[in-house]
Amino acid sequence: MDSRQRGFTLIEMMVVVAIIGILAAIAYPAYTKYVKRTQRAAVVEQMGEMAQAAERYYTRNNGSYLNFQPVADNSYYSFNFPAPTASAWTLTATPRPGTLMAGDTCGTFTLTNTGLRTVSGSDSVATCWGR
Repeated sequence: MDSRQRGFTLIEMMVVVAIIGILAAIAYPAYTKYVKRTQRAAVVEQMGEMAQAAERYYTRNNGSYLNFQPVADNSYYSFNFPAPTASAWTLTATPRPGTLMAGDTCGTFTLTNTGLRTVSGSDSVATCWGR
């Protein structure tokens, strides 16, 4: 009879745990960066769709944006469309507090009826808007 026990030693288990920890330390920041980039693209797309809807409204209502209210839903950003004038509007998308995007380097996205795109964060407009 063989009296040796089979299985993993504590050292072997600790090596595996250390390897998993190192992989997680590398993978999690890469994953959050990817999610942020994806959410930026989603908010830019939604703002573009709302701008197109505003322009359709403008052409259907004798050259006026008055009473236009876009509809959008995003779990990472809240949209603000203050009362438009007859000839102008401004749309903002602000990161929701407590979400992954709350500390994003792009900050608040702003789009106007003239096509002007801005951000309030430290990243460039080209980086944040993807253009």
